[in-house]
Amino acid sequence: MNLKAVHIVFITCASLLSFVFGGWSLARGGATYLTLGFASGALGVALVVYGVWFWRKITTPEEERERRRKLFRSVALAATALFLPVHRAAWACSVCYGDAEGPLIDAARLGVFFLLGVVFLVQGSFAGFFVYLWRRARRHRRSVEAARKPSLFLEES
Repeated sequence: MNLKAVHIVFITCASLLSFVFGGWSLARGGATYLTLGFASGALGVALVVYGVWFWRKITTPEEERERRRKLFRSVALAATALFLPVHRAAWACSVCYGDAEGPLIDAARLGVFFLLGVVFLVQGSFAGFFVYLWRRARRHRRSVEAARKPSLFLEES
């Protein structure tokens, strides 16, 4: 898998995670959760816009047509696989699922927040690394341009 594909997968996962976290936060209610939910939703929209921009930048029209054909087949297969076996009897109720409050649920929530922190740390590290590479490339470009320009202070011999 090349770097472009890894970037697309990373942006897709980050936007999905942002939307899921935003929905969960909005469902929880409360001022803090509502703020987190709207901020996460806005970040998800920004990631989708960036992903579309990046995808258009790297693809040719022929690749785009082939990708759409494959995507349509995948979506049709996934919809069939998800919606056919779903039956109301398979849905878990509070009796089967267990108590919605308690130490296990609290531990699961803490685990989710910890993993979100790890994800945000990794995303921040990627962003910092790309900013570092961008600055280093800009510095290198400036040094190459400066080396090409003739100096005014050269002594004529």
